Amino acid sequence: MRVITASNKRVCMGVFIVIFLSSIGYMLGSLHSMEILEEKAKLVDKLNQAELELFEAERQLVHCDSELGHKMNAIISENNYKTLHIITPTYTRPTQLAELTILSQALAHIPYLQWIVLEVSKTKLVADFLSKTNIKHEHLDSSGRVRSGNKCNALRNIALDYLADKKSGNTSGVILFANTDRTYSAELFEKVRDIKKVAIWPTVFAKEQFTCDPLKFNLRLPKYPINLGSVGFNSTALLSTGKRLDVMKSDTEGMSSLVEALVKDKSEIKVISCEGEYVWYTPIF
Repeated sequence: MRVITASNKRVCMGVFIVIFLSSIGYMLGSLHSMEILEEKAKLVDKLNQAELELFEAERQLVHCDSELGHKMNAIISENNYKTLHIITPTYTRPTQLAELTILSQALAHIPYLQWIVLEVSKTKLVADFLSKTNIKHEHLDSSGRVRSGNKCNALRNIALDYLADKKSGNTSGVILFANTDRTYSAELFEKVRDIKKVAIWPTVFAKEQFTCDPLKFNLRLPKYPINLGSVGFNSTALLSTGKRLDVMKSDTEGMSSLVEALVKDKSEIKVISCEGEYVWYTPIF
C-alpha cells in the first residue's frame, strides 16, 4: 500500500482547487453566454417587430398616395386643368418680335395650354421664334383665304375652324383671344379654367369697360361691348354654335356676336373680376 504524504495531499488539494475554480469559471462563462444569447434573441424579436411596423407604414403610405392621386386626377379632369386655347393673330411690323416675346413669357409656365399663332402667310421669323419656346403651339396661316376686311377676325376664324375640326386633339376647355398688344398676368389663366359659357374681366386702359352690381357696360354699342382681352369662352359651348366672327366688323363687334350666340342676356355672363388687373392694353406704337 502506497502511503499518502502531506506533500502529496497538498498537491492533490491544489489540483482540486484548480479544477473547482475552472468549473466555476466555465459555469459563469456559460451563464454569461446564455444571457448574451437571450439579449440577442430579444433584439432580433424587436428588429422583426420594427420591420413589420415599417412594412405596414409603407403600405398605408402607398394607399394614401393612391387615394391622393385619384383625387388629384378627379380635380384635373373636372375644371382646374381644362386646356386653355390661346388664339393670337400676328403680322409683320417692327414691334412683332418684341410683342410675341412679352406674350410668350406670360404663357410659358401655364400648364395645359395650347397657343395657336396665326399669320396671313407663315414667316420664318415667327416659325423660328415659336421653335425656341417651350410652349405647346400650332403655327397656322390662311392658305390664301385672307385678303381683305378685318384680317385678324379672319385669322381667328381659321383657329376656330381648326379646333372645331378637332385637328388639335382634345378641344374641351377655354378659348381666349390674346392679341400681342395686350399684356397678361399669369394669374388670369388660372382664374378662367371653369368657364361654363362666357366670362369677363377688365382690360386696363381699353375703351371698353364695365361696372358691376348690376353689370353695366360703358359703351352703348354693340350689344356686348367687351374688349377682346376681357372675355373667355367655354370651347365646347362656343364651337357647338358654329358661330364665327364677321370679317367686316371690328374686334369688339366680333366679340359681341360670339357672346350673343351663347347667352340670352347679360345675367348669364360670369364676371370673374370687376376691378382686378389681369390684362392691360399696351400698344407699343
